[in-house]
Amino acid sequence: MKAVLIAIFLVVAACRPGDPHYGQQAADNLAAGQSEESSDLSSSEAVSESTPGLDVSSVEGQAAIASINQQALQILQRECASCHSPANPQGNFGSVTQVGEMVASQRFIVPGSPDQSTLITHLAPLGNMPPAGSLPPEEISLLKTWIAQMRKPEIKPLSETAVVALIRKDLESNVAAAERPTTRYFTLHVPNNRKASAEVMTAMRLGYSKMINSISRNPAIVKPIAIDEQQLVYRLNLSSINMPNNIFDSVIADFYPYSQSFVSLEEDQSSQIVAANHAFNRTALTVERYLIRIDWFLASAPLPTLYSRLLRLGIDQNSLDAQLGVNVFSNIINNRVMRSGFKNSNVSSQNRVMERHTQRNGRSYWISYDFASNEGLANIFSVPLGPLGIGQDQRAFVHDGGEIIFQLPNGLFAYYLSDAAGTSIDKGPLAIVKQSDAPAQFLSSIVNGVSCMTCHNQGLIYKKDEMRAFFTANPNKLGAQEMNKLLALYPEENAFKAQMEKDNEIYTKALREAGLDPARPDPIINAYRYYNQNLTKEDVGAELGIDEATFTRMVSLEPYRSRWPGLSQTGGFIKRDELNIVLRRAAEQFKPNINTLAHRLGDMIFTPVCMAANALFTGDCLIELVRQEALADQAAVINPPPP
Repeated sequence: MKAVLIAIFLVVAACRPGDPHYGQQAADNLAAGQSEESSDLSSSEAVSESTPGLDVSSVEGQAAIASINQQALQILQRECASCHSPANPQGNFGSVTQVGEMVASQRFIVPGSPDQSTLITHLAPLGNMPPAGSLPPEEISLLKTWIAQMRKPEIKPLSETAVVALIRKDLESNVAAAERPTTRYFTLHVPNNRKASAEVMTAMRLGYSKMINSISRNPAIVKPIAIDEQQLVYRLNLSSINMPNNIFDSVIADFYPYSQSFVSLEEDQSSQIVAANHAFNRTALTVERYLIRIDWFLASAPLPTLYSRLLRLGIDQNSLDAQLGVNVFSNIINNRVMRSGFKNSNVSSQNRVMERHTQRNGRSYWISYDFASNEGLANIFSVPLGPLGIGQDQRAFVHDGGEIIFQLPNGLFAYYLSDAAGTSIDKGPLAIVKQSDAPAQFLSSIVNGVSCMTCHNQGLIYKKDEMRAFFTANPNKLGAQEMNKLLALYPEENAFKAQMEKDNEIYTKALREAGLDPARPDPIINAYRYYNQNLTKEDVGAELGIDEATFTRMVSLEPYRSRWPGLSQTGGFIKRDELNIVLRRAAEQFKPNINTLAHRLGDMIFTPVCMAANALFTGDCLIELVRQEALADQAAVINPPPP
């Protein structure tokens, strides 16, 4: 049955059109000697450990689960697989052998929660799958039962007290005194305690490796260092990624919502031990906020404000170019660029120009010129020699914005979005570019950092130049001098393609050194989805680190009773921003040995409301601490619980 369950996971993915790549194949990057599990869709082997709900040790239990799995498989294969096979990959999805992607997505199937599983929510009549019409009610019911009986894996919890102790032990045993001030720690203990699947945990470990190297200015790829057997706590020396302490620590102090200190209680020996360990760590590391949750880090560090500060991108293109040693206008004037112009791209229905420069260190620097229309000075098939100021003003296009992709010293890519004047923006205007498979909170916006990492996970995206052939076929559209300039800027296809492939080879080599397979989906966007998914009462208890009895008492009191009514209902949930608004208060109220440390600016949490507030910037998504507390108090008064 294990193979049967795997097969079902695979076919489930095929039922989700246009949304092909979520999750990270767990088996690809596990310990040496482990390999990807494959499956035979017709298999009917023994029962899976991941599908309880019955006595799996009994013959009757095995038979019942086998029957449910077999029936679910038959439904999904009949209704979904034919549209998404390798021979017919509709929605650009045709693989049925990538188990980890489906599990790690936390979308297609949420074990134990059919109403949160994309498989169920996209079924007609609420959704539009399958295209032929709604499944019979009994088949929908069976699929719900199949998902409901799945359970999250059994895990070994790791308390925050244990994390602090592990860090002290590591500092005393493995970190020289001179290296301690630049050392910081990252942890996965909360996702672990929430019983995230093995695939999700593996994806987050890979995402962590990618993220720390994506904000690095060091030529060498840095390998994550786990300090515990479960690989839940990691040590990072900031100097290994050429990250100044003050830059990193200021970002954490401004935005990180989970920092805390430990208080020694007179009659509680365990509190005295953790307080002593924390005091040692804080002194050794010379910083209060030395521990960062990896799930938060992956969901927040690639968001524009944090990403820009961590990478020191600057406020405009001029400052970035000066930093990288790129003079765009001089390079264009002197024909030291390579261009491709075309009618539309994967993210825009308007024409676009891509242009390659070389940085001071020899790495690549790519810039796009994007347009809000194809008319007038935005029509590159009429005015191909922009931008204004390069000496070709009679044939110069006028663009509305652009994206810069430049290679870091280690070979990975970094990203920058700008308006027409070169000023940094957080997200691309929807009239110019959009992302069809973005998280729901993004409202289809391309968000600098996180969206770019996802789109360019496999590298730069080649688009064949149409300009050279068009103007060669229509020579009367340009003068002789203009034609010579165009031919110098827009090279032969083979030369342009070869250069892009060379740049991509550098990128993919670096990605593999960091432990990732470029052919697999980006793990960072899946970590973002995981962190921002709906939270059950079990999740909230694990987030706070409190037991069930304490949790039950907490949600009977204000402001939690009013703020989190969903947690009192069977199958209920709350959203991440609803949790974090009163998280500090809950931690201090129900964990007497904890003092939380307020972030200086607030939580950066994207919601549809804040993303709709501004076309270019995401500042409205910063939930200030003062406003958080005021909203929580106000809600308790305005929305009292029912009698």
